[in-house]
Amino acid sequence: MKTIAVFLHPGKLWNFDLGVREQEYWDEHARFMDALFDAGQIILAGPFADRSGSMVILNCEGTDAARMIFQEDPWAKQDILVAREFKEWNIFLDGRDKT
Repeated sequence: MKTIAVFLHPGKLWNFDLGVREQEYWDEHARFMDALFDAGQIILAGPFADRSGSMVILNCEGTDAARMIFQEDPWAKQDILVAREFKEWNIFLDGRDKT
């Protein structure tokens, strides 16, 4: 498995007047993301504080696999928030393992 950084950007139907959880199809998107998290594929995920998009750190086979996964996101299908950048990430330091 590889660690993939996925950068999601607002699509044509993103409403900048609304918060993330107020966007159309939020419930469907949340279920999609929750399923990835429950399956152990999402390591970290969340929106940027400046509302410019979101980042997901994903555990999967590679960037092509990540692209295929995020094509199924209800927000991508509705052009609300779309994954546009996929980069394999080599983690050298990981503070989550500290006790």
